[in-house]
Amino acid sequence: MQRRHFLAGVLGSALAPSASRGNAAGAPGFDHGVASGDPLSDRVVLWTRLSGVSAEAVDVRWSVALDAAFARTVAAGTARTGLHRDYTVKVDATGLPVGQALFYRFEADTADGRPAQSPIGRTRTLPVGHVDTARFAVASCANHPYGYFHAYRDIAEQEDLLAVVHLGDYLYEYGMGGYATERAEALGRVPEPRGEAVTLADLRARHAQYKRDPDLQALHAAHPMIAVWDDHEIANDAWRGGAQNHQAEEGDWAARRDAALQAWLEWMPVRAGHRQADTTIYRQFRVGDLLTLIMLDTRLVGRDQQPDAVPGATRESIGAAMKDPARRLLGDAQEAWLRHALREANGTWQVLGQQVMLTPTLSPELEPLLDRSRDSMLSPKQLQYYIDMSRGNPPMLLDTWNGYPVARQQFLTDLATLAKNPVVLSGDLHTSMAGNLFLPEQDAAVAVELMTGSIASPGFAEYLPEAHPGAVRDATLALNPSLVYMETDRRGWLDVRFDHGRCDARWRLLDSVHGKAFRVSVDRHLRVQAGRVGDGLQPG
Repeated sequence: MQRRHFLAGVLGSALAPSASRGNAAGAPGFDHGVASGDPLSDRVVLWTRLSGVSAEAVDVRWSVALDAAFARTVAAGTARTGLHRDYTVKVDATGLPVGQALFYRFEADTADGRPAQSPIGRTRTLPVGHVDTARFAVASCANHPYGYFHAYRDIAEQEDLLAVVHLGDYLYEYGMGGYATERAEALGRVPEPRGEAVTLADLRARHAQYKRDPDLQALHAAHPMIAVWDDHEIANDAWRGGAQNHQAEEGDWAARRDAALQAWLEWMPVRAGHRQADTTIYRQFRVGDLLTLIMLDTRLVGRDQQPDAVPGATRESIGAAMKDPARRLLGDAQEAWLRHALREANGTWQVLGQQVMLTPTLSPELEPLLDRSRDSMLSPKQLQYYIDMSRGNPPMLLDTWNGYPVARQQFLTDLATLAKNPVVLSGDLHTSMAGNLFLPEQDAAVAVELMTGSIASPGFAEYLPEAHPGAVRDATLALNPSLVYMETDRRGWLDVRFDHGRCDARWRLLDSVHGKAFRVSVDRHLRVQAGRVGDGLQPG
């Protein structure tokens, strides 16, 4: 089957024609689609969930083929699932052909003897040896109640992606009436469960709702995903010992964290197991002689508390904390692992996928940029807090690397010492952005940062009632010469392509996520040349 015919089948409906849905206990189906992830040269993780069953344990058959008709099967087997893992199925299919586009599906027996079949998914293994080019989609921040996942649909329609790199906030924990749910009723996207997702049952239900979205199903059926978590898979502004959006009345933090990680590991196509103990998500992927993709955990494994989140924090205490050489974002173990990975990384490019903004960025003073008579998603008290905190142009958003400047300098020093052509991919901020990264007293850039906007999460314009469109963006760019590009108002994704001569980045942005119809356009094209990263980003 040709690629365009496969895409027509996947994108025309949420399920392929032979796929079945579970209707009642004992009638198995595959309501949550299929997914693949963590591709290596000879293996890939395959995922699905069996719906409509109540047995404690169930066997599910899987197969991988070179063609969508499954005439040329290259791997097959049986996997057991059950109540203990929420009937999710995750298979590490091995012995696959190198650098090959592949098709996969699942089957389960029914009472009438006719097997229920999943949708057909398309995936691929990574190439080895000489590789001319590799293209990735970079995504982050998909708030289901705020808007439609049109950007996922656009990614699904791309023909030649090697993988989708998802940098976290795959889902959000808030309940109805919480963050970014103002449009949920009108859009028919009320959170499930309706309250905040805190327990394992809550989080499984929230994952299930996201995986029923037809645009997300289309993306997963079309491309493998390489994913890390950020904070909203657990709770807002999480760190290793707690989170801003976790209160004592919600129970023990460790129990909430472990429940969230267990649900994520069950429901995501990642190579780690399905228990909360499998919490190491930093890992690497080699694409022949072209690049090494190094995925990091800047959220949980080693992060100290944000300096402005400590109870009773003042400007003085925040300033002192930010000078503390002991405060880390990655943690000692991950830092040591990263140095080893950079030393061993072969290929032209070293690409680092991580969650939060790295480029040092000062906040413009907000008071003259805002019109308080206009609507804001922030309460008047919250808005006043941000206005007060912006006075004197302090570092912006201390949940990012801005809150960990000593750790950031060590990170950049490691890149300068150990990497040839480093490119950092970031998300989290709901802002399309790019910047050049420098060490103090040096004129040449150490690396460049490419930040993807959000799939469907509100941007600065919804929080801050600007006196005129783009006021905060323009003031931020003027104040921060290291920033090359910033777009705060439109949702979308980052299209990044590597060859041995250069890295090209294009931001594909949508005109709206609030209606069924949408248009996509390339808002900016930037590039950086191999061997000349020190020159920084240039117009494409």
